Amino acid sequence: MAELVTSEGGAVVDGVLRLSADGFTPVDGYRVTTTRTPAGIRYDVLTPEGDQLSWTASAVGDQLSWTAPAVGGLQSAPVARRTLILGGARSGKSTEAERLMADTPDTLYVATGGDGSADPEWADRIAKHRARRPASWGLAETIDLVPLLETDGPPLLVDCLTLWLARTMDACDIWEHPENADEVERRIDQLAAAWSATPRRVVAVSNEVGSGVVPADAGTRLFRDLMGRLNATISRQSDTVLWCIAGRTVAL
Repeated sequence: MAELVTSEGGAVVDGVLRLSADGFTPVDGYRVTTTRTPAGIRYDVLTPEGDQLSWTASAVGDQLSWTAPAVGGLQSAPVARRTLILGGARSGKSTEAERLMADTPDTLYVATGGDGSADPEWADRIAKHRARRPASWGLAETIDLVPLLETDGPPLLVDCLTLWLARTMDACDIWEHPENADEVERRIDQLAAAWSATPRRVVAVSNEVGSGVVPADAGTRLFRDLMGRLNATISRQSDTVLWCIAGRTVAL
């Protein structure tokens, strides 16, 4: 079991990895993720032995918490029930989602992108995702998210809402009939209602696509606008919203 020792100057993991309010110095074999929270900068550490722990460097006092099961009197940190993780392409959002659920062996991974059978490059991406997920996780390949959210069951990791939107737009034939955007918005509202009331713990990944130039064609602009609407709607119904950028995670 990893050892974390705190002092006025910060914290030390296994006597080698030093954490403080000013940052940390990387140590081979230790993976460190930082998240800016209202309480201060939270360090999430994965040790070479696979132990996970967290420590928050706060301006008003150092807070010690563990993300692993309670050991030696230390209790597990509170877990958000509904978490939305946003970011751009290859920003680390899927990896962050998987990290958050790594200690939950009965997680149901909900893949919204299909099986990749028609696209070798997409199939390769899917294979890499599967290879890094725990073998104990279940899998559901579907965009029918509302029934899953409305029923009790194991925690869900939804990856991702962007593909859910794209396939929902396809199902509504929106590319030939842009006037069907109202139906897509109705389905967004249904999803948000189910998300807000779900009895499960759920983490969902979504892309932020509105930070670039305005698309030249109407169809892409419509997708961008609906993506922004979906993210904002789900965000308002979430307990925690995280932003991933360049492999770093920031709480919003």
